[in-house]
Amino acid sequence: MNKDYIRVRNFEKLGLGLFVHWGLYSILSQGEWTERIHKIPKEEYEKLIEQFSAEDFSAKELVRLAKKMGAKYITLTTKHHEGFYLYDTKGFSDFDVMHSPAKRDLVKEFVDACREEDILPFFYMATFDWHSELFEEDFNGFLDYLKDSVEILCKNYGDIGGFWFDGNWSRLDSDWKLDELYSMIRSYQPNAMIINNTGLDDRGTIVHQEVDAVTFEKGTPETVKQVNKDEKYIAGEICTTLNYHWGVAHQDLDYKSLPEILELMCFARRVGTNFLLNISPLASGAIPVICQEYMKMIGQWLEVFGESFYETETSEIYTKSNEKDFALETSDSVYFFMHDLRVIGDENVVLRGDAVNPRSFLQVKQELKNLRWLDNEEKLTFSQDVAKGLLTMDATGYRYGVNWVVRVAKADKV
Repeated sequence: MNKDYIRVRNFEKLGLGLFVHWGLYSILSQGEWTERIHKIPKEEYEKLIEQFSAEDFSAKELVRLAKKMGAKYITLTTKHHEGFYLYDTKGFSDFDVMHSPAKRDLVKEFVDACREEDILPFFYMATFDWHSELFEEDFNGFLDYLKDSVEILCKNYGDIGGFWFDGNWSRLDSDWKLDELYSMIRSYQPNAMIINNTGLDDRGTIVHQEVDAVTFEKGTPETVKQVNKDEKYIAGEICTTLNYHWGVAHQDLDYKSLPEILELMCFARRVGTNFLLNISPLASGAIPVICQEYMKMIGQWLEVFGESFYETETSEIYTKSNEKDFALETSDSVYFFMHDLRVIGDENVVLRGDAVNPRSFLQVKQELKNLRWLDNEEKLTFSQDVAKGLLTMDATGYRYGVNWVVRVAKADKV
């Protein structure tokens, strides 16, 4: 196996990542695009740097919450489109955190905290830049500016998990000189993943031979193309928000339900991608309580069903019983993910309570044994016709007081 394949496969085994959007836009709490969408004059907007104090930011607390959630990596916005750097640019720019009241290298704190908890740090870097005049006036000059800013990240923070670039979709007809940028990254960080977000209109597109993973921003792909034109193995990643915005927006109450998040997280593994879930700290750096609660409940699910999530592989097994149901496999086990199971209880208390939810799966070509729920080890009755690839089980409902949203049963391969 070559080093590219190993790097990508190791990334896939991480399974779950935490996305963190934080910057000057957090002060206004109207979302990360507020400067552009609300047409705030640049000079006025960039004065926000005078208010960025990060007094409540604790990298250790952020990483602790991420670890409890079950995330194996964290992708932090080191610079968003507004052009403000959360790291010490060593004099390269005066629009960085060292020129704010915070006067702390927040990226260094983040990386150090990740290392203490065995979490991989990833760096988000916006390539569409509203701060630098070079972007519009001298694009080649801007690309040198971008490369220099990325080189600072490559050189000063030790080994990192990877880079997550965002913004090339803003100039689709331009030459972004990706050969130069990516070769520079490889020279400093040979094991780092390179991810280039292709945006909402072109999800899942491979833009360069050095890219290690394709992105599906707020997407649900049916399949993921996992080989590029040079036969290089490619990973996939679905990223999404808790509400509509990536950056904090205190008047956006349109939060996804926890069942929706859990089902999407599991769906990501169904199609062979990682799942990158976003949270947005307050301007002070504090993590909103609602974000913390989502993170805790996701961690509660993974604490029970994690073995089915992280290092399993996609499967040809499918079902017509409930189209959301699916299976994942390891070399010696099959994990059946089941949705919409009923809660067992008195019909006057539990709507349509039922003890058994029959489910059938197709393309089960290997004999299985010892089918049981992961959450309570309850044995499940099942029948199997290996020749036809058919398995039918009696998927018992939840005990009253329990509902995991997605429940996983494990069977051993004979």
